Amino acid sequence: MSHKLEALLTQYGAFVIKHLEWPDEYGENILYRAGIMGGRVQTTGDGHKILCPDMPRHLQRVDIALKKINAAESLAIRAFYCAPVNKDTGMNYTNGQLAVLTRMSLTAFERKLEDGKKALKKAIWG
Repeated sequence: MSHKLEALLTQYGAFVIKHLEWPDEYGENILYRAGIMGGRVQTTGDGHKILCPDMPRHLQRVDIALKKINAAESLAIRAFYCAPVNKDTGMNYTNGQLAVLTRMSLTAFERKLEDGKKALKKAIWG
């Protein structure tokens, strides 16, 4: 994978983490979203989300491209790059922990992550 894409995804993840509604409200928390997609969390549809500052244009391209690629690949990328630090350990989540949260096997998670990066690179730069 190119260093350019890695840097862009790292910037994207840092922006998302900085603007998570963490730790109390669910909002757009990536781990909560993984739970919704996995069917483990019930949504009531009530309440409002706090608006966050506009995402920089170069990161908007990443967000738009993530919506265009395969949903499982997009979920793996979002989980890997946008998950906040684990509050219990103070360290980043491991691939194994992220695989559990996204309800994928470790090998499937890692494969979706790599395939997603390839698809994302193509979606952003052609």
